[in-house]
Amino acid sequence: MFQRFRRTRLNKHLRSLVRETQVNVEDFIYPLFIRSGEGIKTEVASMPGVFQMSIDEVLKECEELKSLGIYSILLFGIPDTKDSIGSDALCEHGIIASSIRAIKEAHPDMFVVTDLCFCEYTDHGHCGIIDEAKETVNNDATLEISGEQALIHAKAGADMIAPSGMMDGIIERLRLTLR
Repeated sequence: MFQRFRRTRLNKHLRSLVRETQVNVEDFIYPLFIRSGEGIKTEVASMPGVFQMSIDEVLKECEELKSLGIYSILLFGIPDTKDSIGSDALCEHGIIASSIRAIKEAHPDMFVVTDLCFCEYTDHGHCGIIDEAKETVNNDATLEISGEQALIHAKAGADMIAPSGMMDGIIERLRLTLR
């Protein structure tokens, strides 16, 4: 005999607890790629519909996002100058720190998440400091500057820091630095 298990269908609250995952607009985090300058909104050729924007354009974009019900954003910085250690990411006046402050001033209700990595800030494109002798990323030196970068983001007003550089021990380092 075939049995039908209806126990999870008897009560609307129980049904809502066991239903399939639902995605709502509140679940989205919108990525923003920020560069210095003014009046810049340039489409990324390899990602149609995605733009690199100056801070003034990002502030306008935040207005549009809020009109759509999106209040969470993820910031990626595009510095003017790149070097071997990603100095712009370590500067309180760098592109991300400046962006966070501007966004929080104009849109205090936005939830600002920052990408924590060095690949976009370095002239070699890797996630941290290169150990030339070993021809690889120096994990410990990168952890050190990652902590510095996280502290700059936090002091500027970031609500969440999202480390994308896959360094061993990164979470522990960030927790120790930010406590």
